[in-house]
Amino acid sequence: MSNAAVSEVVGFMIIFGIMLSGIGLITLYGYPMLLQEQQNTNIRNMERNMILLQSDVNALVYKNVPYKETTMQVSGGTLRVDPGGLTSSFTVVNGTDINDYQLGEILYESQDGTTTVSLENGAVHTRLTSSPTGSAMLAEPRWFYDPSTQTFVMSIIKIDSSEYMAQTGIGTVRMKLTPPVQERFDFNNGNEVTITYTADNENNYNIAWRNYFNELGMTYTGGGDTSSQFNLNPTARTLIVKTYTITILSL
Repeated sequence: MSNAAVSEVVGFMIIFGIMLSGIGLITLYGYPMLLQEQQNTNIRNMERNMILLQSDVNALVYKNVPYKETTMQVSGGTLRVDPGGLTSSFTVVNGTDINDYQLGEILYESQDGTTTVSLENGAVHTRLTSSPTGSAMLAEPRWFYDPSTQTFVMSIIKIDSSEYMAQTGIGTVRMKLTPPVQERFDFNNGNEVTITYTADNENNYNIAWRNYFNELGMTYTGGGDTSSQFNLNPTARTLIVKTYTITILSL
């Protein structure tokens, strides 16, 4: 009887030890993987939310809708907008005429601080904080070139707010449009028109814009980690810049 009891105790301890080892392995390897997968899901959801906000911005800018609002779920991070926008800008140089256009953004930053998703100047970008100079454009802005009239049209969309705003969870993004301003640059006199993007120090989307400029057929003439300069399409004779200000009323 005594030996049988010892065998049962030993067997129980072995099984109990195997169970604890399994729980330990799951805690050590499985739980972090589960959290990472949840974070990746949150980031994918916010990428879709930003593209939805891009559609709202396009409705304001191109369809003359004065006001839009969208309710969305912000999870795994924070959505924010800063008053005064960003220090990023576009600069258009036509001969001796220099025009600076300040930008702004709606920014999502993941809870672990590894990823940002941004709506800037009508484009949706993503960036990993582990690569400060790297970025990718998830959805393009509406710029276009009309070869029949040799006209290039670019939109400058500044996102602004009266105060710092941030939210997590379920919130409503409310925005309104300020009447646009249109500028026309004719350069039949042989002037070389350049467009330069200068990135914000903390939110650098230079590579994303550089790739987009290349797709438009512009000629890259210089820059670095924080700026890109391009000559306008060589056949263009007119540049139209439409500037808009979208004010964020709430998040």
